[in-house]
Amino acid sequence: MKIKKIYIAAPLYSAKEQKDNREIDEVLQRAGYATFLPQRDGFAYDELFKKVQDEGYAYEEARDIALGLIMHLDVYQVCEGCDATVLNLTVRNPGEGTITEGALCFRSERPLVLYKGNNPSFVLENHSPLLTGQTRFSIVDKVEKIPRKLKQIEMEVESNYSRTMSIAKELFKDYDPVNKRVDYLASQGKELFGKERVDV
Repeated sequence: MKIKKIYIAAPLYSAKEQKDNREIDEVLQRAGYATFLPQRDGFAYDELFKKVQDEGYAYEEARDIALGLIMHLDVYQVCEGCDATVLNLTVRNPGEGTITEGALCFRSERPLVLYKGNNPSFVLENHSPLLTGQTRFSIVDKVEKIPRKLKQIEMEVESNYSRTMSIAKELFKDYDPVNKRVDYLASQGKELFGKERVDV
């Protein structure tokens, strides 16, 4: 799959977060990618809510309209408008919206890159495998490596979601929660995941 446009999934509430997001955006654009940067291209709730109210809508109606517009714009961009997503994990808590965007990308079978920057709190085993497993436990640590990782992903034939489901069906089709067969699962896991993580 040719990757042309990237969604930058990130918290955008502090000045530092917005600066980090702009840095990712600049690196991607210099590498020739188009981007969707929510802080620039999307809606800020407070501003959108006020503009909708100014159109004559009551408080609750304006709230529901603003929330609905933001949700649908972001879902569309992650799942259809963009070819891949870069998830910015440079802060301690990236927020529920950022994590949701990563999950939407994964389920849409689009490429996902996890970027941790120099976040010292980001240690692989301290984070949910439901997040890090979406990229086969591969985390990019330097912003300039993101375009290289995207090029690497372009060469893959099977999406991470499709691959994950194939493995999960094979491992757990006869799963018995009473007799979990950890010995068997561990030996299969060694074959499947022993050299899983490939960093750029």
